[in-house]
Amino acid sequence: MILIYFQSQRNVVIIGQSGVGKSSLINMLCPSANARTSNDIIGCTRHETMYPCDLGIRQSCWVHDTIGLEERSWGFLWAPKEEKQLKSYLKKSKPHLVVYCMPGVRRSLKKSHGRNFNKFKSVIGNVPIVVVVTNLEEWEGPLERWWSRNMDVLQKLGIPESTKHACVTTLPKDYLEPSKKYLYDLSREAVKALIRNNLR
Repeated sequence: MILIYFQSQRNVVIIGQSGVGKSSLINMLCPSANARTSNDIIGCTRHETMYPCDLGIRQSCWVHDTIGLEERSWGFLWAPKEEKQLKSYLKKSKPHLVVYCMPGVRRSLKKSHGRNFNKFKSVIGNVPIVVVVTNLEEWEGPLERWWSRNMDVLQKLGIPESTKHACVTTLPKDYLEPSKKYLYDLSREAVKALIRNNLR
């Protein structure tokens, strides 16, 4: 149910490479979304979809799922066509915030993550862009510590240290070890706070 204070014009667009957990993030933020998920590097999101999201503290927005980016081919379409489609969607959806998802597994970080971040940062102009680092269910210690521990890699990718971010797991509770189930709720609230604090 959409709450009576739902602010229908506040748009948050989620972008990132296939398999990084965009749809899982949306399911975490929007329990009624039931967005299709997959661990494959080939995207399972075939078209852009928007879902109502209650951010708490009497704030809300529309969260937009998008086709995944690929290093050679992007999602279900070849890169040039997909890039054009995503750029067009960003203009059409008039986002107030763009959330860029990237994996927290160090060996999975590639130059393409930095290229895509900076490419779409230039496309959206003055619209703020934040980073959500996913796949941290195996990380030992506070999830937020991942950012400072991997600053050397982020700098090589061209992602500034000052970038607003959240370090999370989007893995459903049923798949987390008993001792780590609390990370799901912690991650959800961290992303909601990130969105609330950076929406324009």
